[in-house]
This record gives sequence, structure tokens and C-alpha cells, in this order.
Amino acid sequence: MALSKSVTMPTGAVATYWSLISMQSVLGSATCNVYLGGYISSATQSAGNPPLQTRFFRLTADQLGVTDITAATSAEVYSAILSLVNASGSTDPLNGATTYPAS
Repeated sequence: MALSKSVTMPTGAVATYWSLISMQSVLGSATCNVYLGGYISSATQSAGNPPLQTRFFRLTADQLGVTDITAATSAEVYSAILSLVNASGSTDPLNGATTYPAS
């Protein structure tokens, strides 16, 4: 699973494929720190190329819909990110993102 949204970088390159780079549960704060990478394509990411941009999200158990932060799944993380970036009034560059079509 990944997110799909075209975002033009300052260099002119366009990231269209956004996938999780890492997610880490922070037990003391009951949050999950998430890094999302923006790539030109799925193939670019699969080839091991670095992301054009890295985004950071700090998500709470409530945002993830879990009671145990260590039980959060990648699907729950993607869903929470979509809720944040697509919230009414959001000006986030990923506003309008959807899940990337399965190949």
C-alpha cells in the first residue's frame, strides 16, 4: 500500500508515489513517529533510489484508531495520514491524496 498524489518539488521533479519509510512507536508518549517518502514512481522506490522528499508525521493512538500504539499497522498509518492531509481546510501538499492503485 502507498499513497498517490503528484507533488512538484522545488527542483521540478514530481513525486507521485508516497510510501512508508519507517514507523516507530514511542511508548512514553503513546505516539507513532512516521516517515513517508515521496518518489517519482513505485519502480523508483523499488529500485532503492532515495525519496525526493521525506515527510514526518507524529500520530496518536486516537488518530490511528488503536488502544495499543505498538499494535498499529501500516494500513492504519496510511489511513490516519490520509485523514490528516485531506481534512477540510487542509493546505497540506498531499491534500487530495488517495491510496495508490494496486498493480
